[in-house]
Amino acid sequence: MRILIIGSEGFIGRNCVLYFMQIGWEVYGCDLLDYASVKYNYTKISRLQPSFSDVFNKAKYDACINASGNGSVPVSITYPLSDFEANCSDVIRILEFIRLKNNKCKYIHISSAAVYGNPQQLPVTENVQLNPLSPYGWHKLIAENICREYHQLYKVPIVIVRPFSIYGPGLRKQIFWDIYNKFKVTPDNILLWGTGKESRDFIYIDDMVVALKLILEASPMQADVYNLASGNELTIQDAASMLIENLGAVKVNFNNQQRQGDPINWRADISKLTALNYSSKYTFAQGIKQTAQWLKDLL
Repeated sequence: MRILIIGSEGFIGRNCVLYFMQIGWEVYGCDLLDYASVKYNYTKISRLQPSFSDVFNKAKYDACINASGNGSVPVSITYPLSDFEANCSDVIRILEFIRLKNNKCKYIHISSAAVYGNPQQLPVTENVQLNPLSPYGWHKLIAENICREYHQLYKVPIVIVRPFSIYGPGLRKQIFWDIYNKFKVTPDNILLWGTGKESRDFIYIDDMVVALKLILEASPMQADVYNLASGNELTIQDAASMLIENLGAVKVNFNNQQRQGDPINWRADISKLTALNYSSKYTFAQGIKQTAQWLKDLL
């Protein structure tokens, strides 16, 4: 199998590259960096004039995973236009190249659980009403509709996945990276947003890339939507406490203020994913231990 990873030097993309190389697939990738972190068929893309012609002229691909775009809710709130460019405009550019040059290529679009906003009930299924809370969430929803357009009108084989809270070694943003940076400065006084009672559904990065392979192999590719999560709800307080216990910190405190764009409670229904014979390999305790060890090695 020949696969193209767009955003191949980001957290998700880099782990996809390593996994698909490990299982023997022919891996191509593109991103904004001058050089790739490991050796594979890499192409640099310019943010100022993004064009994917060089990438799609290189080879005919059996599959493409789009792991590119802005992944930060706060950044999207401050710079909504830049977020739209990264999370919407690039999507239609990519799909247009697939339509014209490689229309049998299976395309996985990595969306986000941010399209759900604050669900009315848990666990949240893929067919509930969508109500994003941030430009990031709205732009992810727009990109999903672009995917549906290209499947319905041009028959491009497409799947949309909505990851919940991805974590693991190498992720230099979001809550565990925030805790680490505060731990370096004030290990006895780590202050986070919220009350700590907010909850998330965490999925370890190694489980996520396996899920992507299963979806490529088993999904009918008719703009189907899949939640990517563990199906388990964990409070932010419990998740943070497990990390700092592994780091050796004392405790974590909360400012009791809700940050704009953050949901309150999340737990995914992963019935559609498990119907493809998916099962997670890592418990949260195992995954956070691996993450904490990576963070300790950075100290």
